[in-house]
Amino acid sequence: MKGDIVPVYGGQTAVVTVTRSGQPDPGRLLGSLAAACACPLRAVVADTAAAARAPEGVEVVRLVEDVGRPAAVNRAVAGLPDSVGWVVIAEPGACWAPGSLDVLLRAAARHPRAGLVGPRLLGAAGAVPSGGELPTMLAAARGRVPVGVPGEGPVGWLSTAAVLMRRSAWDSVDGLDPRYLGGPGDMGDVDLGERLVRAGWLVVHEPAANAYVEGGETSWNGHGILEPHADGLRRYVHDRGRVSARALLALTGRLRRG
Repeated sequence: MKGDIVPVYGGQTAVVTVTRSGQPDPGRLLGSLAAACACPLRAVVADTAAAARAPEGVEVVRLVEDVGRPAAVNRAVAGLPDSVGWVVIAEPGACWAPGSLDVLLRAAARHPRAGLVGPRLLGAAGAVPSGGELPTMLAAARGRVPVGVPGEGPVGWLSTAAVLMRRSAWDSVDGLDPRYLGGPGDMGDVDLGERLVRAGWLVVHEPAANAYVEGGETSWNGHGILEPHADGLRRYVHDRGRVSARALLALTGRLRRG
């Protein structure tokens, strides 16, 4: 996180979703929360000009324009009080199985360095590919990004169609990169996983928790802003190419001084 002051967060949990024109109503998601977690949940809907109507007790953050899902999520998380130390990010059409958020919170407690914990995602035909190991630079340059149904434990990245994040981990990497507009399951999620791992956090898959995703899709396939997958791949490789070059120059400088 940028700046000298690091907030100390409490143990409350908030659920953040984004509504956009042409996307599902968040009623399915919001209706599943009471049974998904034994603790009280703060629900926040970031509405990008879709005029979403939320039930009583749900906070709505109105955005005057469609800034894209990543930026909308970032704005919603930034507005949460310091009492919130855990943030659930989910698609409006997702549905948490009973007890699933309790399972994810317990999994996070077992892994003190867990920055992101995700459930098994299910569609109409069963488990949905939702994560994998991080690609090598060469593999990413060739468009080969590992994706499948992960097993239990640490992985490289997970789809943000339905996940739990430790807020201090979120802060440490400045949240989602708003330049990635491909949506859940695309390169923006791979980017998030890579930055978390590089910052020393774990990305953990917990298949004992289940979340259902509408249509079995983990990508943002509705109307509005959407970039080609290839653009996200190029950005991912380009950004890490610059990091590698800087690291090599720094190492060369140290060797010369030594």
